[in-house]
Amino acid sequence: MRMKSILLGAAIALVAGNAAVAAEYELKMSLMFPPTHFITTRAMEPWAKMIEEKTNGRVKFTIFSAGSALGDATKQFDQVRTGVVDVAVSIPAIPRGRHPRTTLMELPFTVKTSAGGTKALMELYDKYLKADYPGTVMLNMTITEPSAVHTRSPITDLDQLKGVRVRAPTPSVTAMLNAIGATPVGMPPTQIYESAERGVIDGNVMPWGPVGAFKIYEIFKNHLNARIDAVAMYTLMNENRYKSLPPDIRKVFDDSRPFLVDIWTKLWKETDDAAIETARKAGNKIVDLPDARRDEWRTKMKPVVDQYIEEQSKTVPNSREIYDAMVTTLKKYE
Repeated sequence: MRMKSILLGAAIALVAGNAAVAAEYELKMSLMFPPTHFITTRAMEPWAKMIEEKTNGRVKFTIFSAGSALGDATKQFDQVRTGVVDVAVSIPAIPRGRHPRTTLMELPFTVKTSAGGTKALMELYDKYLKADYPGTVMLNMTITEPSAVHTRSPITDLDQLKGVRVRAPTPSVTAMLNAIGATPVGMPPTQIYESAERGVIDGNVMPWGPVGAFKIYEIFKNHLNARIDAVAMYTLMNENRYKSLPPDIRKVFDDSRPFLVDIWTKLWKETDDAAIETARKAGNKIVDLPDARRDEWRTKMKPVVDQYIEEQSKTVPNSREIYDAMVTTLKKYE
């Protein structure tokens, strides 16, 4: 009987100990993407699970996606900077003007591949981009495959966007669309489908992956693969929260950076290809802009890029240096 009591007591103590360990560091992660979006299901949930496993359950995440109280795209950076959440995942272009160094990478015809762009952003962060994210610790920077143009009416070249109301994802694309003669309209990705249904916009500049995730191909059935701009994305942790963690757990977060880089270098291309195939099966019309014509557009847009950098230099004096470093670094990886 005495032995049974000892064993029972040991079992209770073990369960209690495990429960205490499991609840040791409960972290909140917010995303601007829906719970079914591939960024949530194929990137951030696996990453969170990996962190939980490598800390033996000492860290546990609760995820707040778009549609939740903490899922507002415009509030992600402020939430993580002030500690409302511990980790946030969003894009630097929202809200506009908050991360001016990073968004230089999104200038038209700058990035050729997501794999090269992601590696370049990671390399450049400490020297050039860190000032965009005060009060936080960078866990990952990435960038999508370059965008296509998705429209209600068929187009075969960018000059056919003149007079068309087009959703613009970034300030630099807004400048490009203005130069073409289109009417740029800013809005987060979650508003595109409804806005297109209501006739607020007749086109959208966006990478293919989100087009598939948000089912934009159901509304805009014509697509021009012009490979214009890529959209950056960050995963940030509140700096005070990071510093409050013990060294061994901080190391798990630090060591997770290659895990996310590996995910993104595959996932952006895979999801683009899958969305293109879905659109084709739905009967959508897809046109590839020839490489030579894309080069012509890059030359045409150089004054727009230069003007944008000049404007940015009023608030970030070394904008030209940053952009030139981006171009140079991209050449190493693309």
